[in-house]
Amino acid sequence: MAPAWKDESGWTLPELMLGLVLSLSIAAASLVILQTALRSQSSTGSRLAAQDDGTTAMLRMTKDIRTATAATVQDARTLDLQVPQRDPAGGAPLQAHVRYACAGTSCTRYVCGTPIVSNSCGNPSGAVVVANGVANSDNFRGVSGGVDQPYPATTPTTWAGTGAAAQNNVGFISVHVQLNRTDGAVSWRSSRPLDFLDGADLENFTN
Repeated sequence: MAPAWKDESGWTLPELMLGLVLSLSIAAASLVILQTALRSQSSTGSRLAAQDDGTTAMLRMTKDIRTATAATVQDARTLDLQVPQRDPAGGAPLQAHVRYACAGTSCTRYVCGTPIVSNSCGNPSGAVVVANGVANSDNFRGVSGGVDQPYPATTPTTWAGTGAAAQNNVGFISVHVQLNRTDGAVSWRSSRPLDFLDGADLENFTN
């Protein structure tokens, strides 16, 4: 029997080097796959968050439009609504003047202290930001008889329902919001904003 110190079984230096290179390659590939998965998850999460924000904003705005009895589209970024509110004392519904104003990259809902016929929002209160990361400036449009109306488009306190396309017979409000998603100082990974387009008839639209 040969002495143990003469046993030549084991790894040669070239084999060790090859094994080390293969191990490092596999580890690097695993790290690249993990990094790609994390980036994809972050992008998907941001996109889903933007989609949720846009859907919630559209639901909020169209709900107010559907219950409104009058609307004034002041310009492409400003919408005034007359929205009946329940009287806590049990009397006739109170007519609240609600304004949606989009400025910069956000759209905000206000309750105005002045009536809708004033065409201004005096002493606004209850400011609620309904959308952040707004990328477009054509947010609101008044439609009468299927025809887009120029700004400003106003309606009387009740819908006339005459069937004639006119600024004072606006019965449908079109809402358009494009949203980018930002998380702090880090911009959303996609340069393409999510596009939301919806609209609703006023509550007393009869035509």
